[in-house]
Amino acid sequence: MTTTTARSIVREIVTRSYRRYTPTNGRAPQGAEYGADGWLFDLPGETLSGRGFPQATYAAYQVSEHGMLFWQVREVSGERRQCGSRSTTRKGALALAVGHVATQREKAAPAARDQCTRAHSTAWRPAAESAEPLQVPATVDERLARIRAGQLAALPTVAEIQMAYPLAGGGATLRLMSAEGSTTERHMIPLTESGAAGRENDPAGIYLDTITDGANTEGLKIAAGWHLTRLGFNCAHGVVWVPHTGNPTSEAQWREWAPFLPEGHRWPHTVRVTIVPTAEHLAYIDRAYGPAPELPDLPAGVSAHPSGPHSWQICYANRRFWQLSYRPRMGGDVWTLYADQARTKPLARAASADELIATIPARDAEAQARAAARGSY
Repeated sequence: MTTTTARSIVREIVTRSYRRYTPTNGRAPQGAEYGADGWLFDLPGETLSGRGFPQATYAAYQVSEHGMLFWQVREVSGERRQCGSRSTTRKGALALAVGHVATQREKAAPAARDQCTRAHSTAWRPAAESAEPLQVPATVDERLARIRAGQLAALPTVAEIQMAYPLAGGGATLRLMSAEGSTTERHMIPLTESGAAGRENDPAGIYLDTITDGANTEGLKIAAGWHLTRLGFNCAHGVVWVPHTGNPTSEAQWREWAPFLPEGHRWPHTVRVTIVPTAEHLAYIDRAYGPAPELPDLPAGVSAHPSGPHSWQICYANRRFWQLSYRPRMGGDVWTLYADQARTKPLARAASADELIATIPARDAEAQARAAARGSY
């Protein structure tokens, strides 16, 4: 009888503490693929067969689909994103994620050991013959290029309008899916209700039952087209919305309901169309994951030094400092000037950097005047 020992990462995760994050406490991961709130936790680092695995932070968050809530776990930092950890419970999603990471580490460890063995077996060879190329750390531009390629590969390629079950009110949802069939939360859009608070909607008003009446009508397709344009997508040239057949269980349920539904509400309950990103969307990705833009000519006494991706420290006369950040955005990029290094006190926003940099001398003079007034007082 053999006894197996569980991976240390599996044992340690049981006692790991979780940190709640929200959009306001500064702990929320970056990116729209994460939910509005959830939990952060760390998977411990360890060394297996001579190969070191660093500690990594993960986020567990809820996503909604077809009226149900699912838990998803993804890595917060780094280029790798954890997949296969979706579950109807947070505990289940965490278990799937931990098991996946442990499996990947165990697969990678023997490879590292085999590589070490091969190196020892060829130690007698001349150094020039047996030397292996060193792993040179990727530059910022190379990392951005890989991220950009990943973003392009993950772009949605199919749009789907799906009717809710008639007994649930007959609403409709627009869903944008990638080639692998995955969907982010921001690509799940209700067409027959107002949606989350503050969500942008058609200027003509909320999509009510008058444009669908419980059926997949042309009104829904017009509404979906407005959202597609807003998100930076168009229907592919020459294609139209076509009926889509779902899984056998769903189709059987719809067949049972068909005799009780009014004419025109029986089919199709789901339609799909192929979509492509607009030129504006592709240009936005190029700006978001490309080199930082160059700053304009600086006024006399003003200097600028990079302080992070798309961020600069602005100094005037070597005595006063600001932070300038650049945020690419579809529909118009945003430049923001902050009063502090942590970028928590925004002073002004503009569509270009020169508008904000031009105000630096005046802001310095204003600050000196306030200081002088306090001194005289």
